[in-house]
Amino acid sequence: MKKVATLIAIFIFIGLSQAQDSGFDAKTKGSFIANGSVNIYFTTRKRNDDKATAFTTRITPKVGYFVIDNLAVGLELGINTNKEKQDSDFGDIETTTNGFGIGPFARYYLENNIYFEGLIGIGSSKTTTDGGLLGSTDIKSNIFGFRVGAGYAFFLGSHVAIEPSVSYSWEDINPDGAPSGYKESLSSIFLGIGISAFF
Repeated sequence: MKKVATLIAIFIFIGLSQAQDSGFDAKTKGSFIANGSVNIYFTTRKRNDDKATAFTTRITPKVGYFVIDNLAVGLELGINTNKEKQDSDFGDIETTTNGFGIGPFARYYLENNIYFEGLIGIGSSKTTTDGGLLGSTDIKSNIFGFRVGAGYAFFLGSHVAIEPSVSYSWEDINPDGAPSGYKESLSSIFLGIGISAFF
């Protein structure tokens, strides 16, 4: 978390130090974008016929290149940690999930600074459950998913923008050693806030 905060501070410093450059157009062909975002979202998880809900956060740094005016393509990393506590008839259960993902993204800006974004990614996660009848268990999973969303860029000078967004994501989760026919998916609607540097 400290590294992300440092990265965001660097973006702001670069942007403010170059804010006097009125000739720079942030979203033109040949420019770069670097973004650090924190997403907060509510999820619904389905495991076969069972359903659970959770509240979690995700950090998603990304770097992109404007291949044409207003259209950037690049690569995003996703790092998330989620901790859930459940009360059940079999005792208190605490579940911790740490995950990592990577995927290409595309983002298109309209002239009024509204943008639309899409991403397809792969990743992995490790879930540790403590409590209940089974004691402590670890499960590793492979993940494939996509995300679509929209946001708005509030520019602070020519090089830095604050970017709130709303997005929908869906993930197909495949635990190691799962029986044939096992199905698990995760769908999320979330609000995010990011800081982008354009250079």
